[in-house]
Amino acid sequence: MKKDFDFHLASCIHDMKNAISLILNSIEQLNTDSQKDTQLHLANLNYEASRLNNDLIHLLGVYRLGSDHLHVVIDEHNIWDVVNEQYLKNEPLLQKYNIDLEIHGDEEQDWFFDPDLVASIINNIIVNTVRYTKSKIIINIEEIESFLQIEICDDGQGYPENMISNPGETEDNFDFRNGSTKLGLFFASNIAQRHTNNEKKGCIKLRNGGKLGGGVFTLKLP
Repeated sequence: MKKDFDFHLASCIHDMKNAISLILNSIEQLNTDSQKDTQLHLANLNYEASRLNNDLIHLLGVYRLGSDHLHVVIDEHNIWDVVNEQYLKNEPLLQKYNIDLEIHGDEEQDWFFDPDLVASIINNIIVNTVRYTKSKIIINIEEIESFLQIEICDDGQGYPENMISNPGETEDNFDFRNGSTKLGLFFASNIAQRHTNNEKKGCIKLRNGGKLGGGVFTLKLP
């Protein structure tokens, strides 16, 4: 776990450095922008700030995983409420990039999970997907073979093949679909695996295709 933390610390610092550089550049541009350009740079600021926040949350989470201080508190909750809360949280960002997000599933669906940690996973995927989708995101919630399955589909170019075969695993590079880190996927994979029921445990999966023909992130909880 120490090797994982050291890798993700370096990866996260690299990613945050790039985000801060983009934020500073956007701030400089605001001084000379037209009104239309100002809206675009404000959207970029919003996006990069959200990414920075997610990186810090997940870096702290990885540290707590390694030091055995991350407590997973599982109880019964409504998954639709948790997903919808993340949609509302990111609604201004989605609007600025003209991205439509739909949630499909049973609004009364309850399940046993840690709401804060699952919310963090969903929020991170939404924020990352905003950058790579073209115009639409669909979040599908359903129960399949005793697992709660949350799919986040986009209409972008999809995930790289090396990431699909090893989602959440540490690699000696910084690639995440276009130069970002795999910190969020590593965190999501570890949190999913800490959701267990008898001999079943949670997992994440990546694939391309789905309802929108782009990338599909799946979180499965027993």
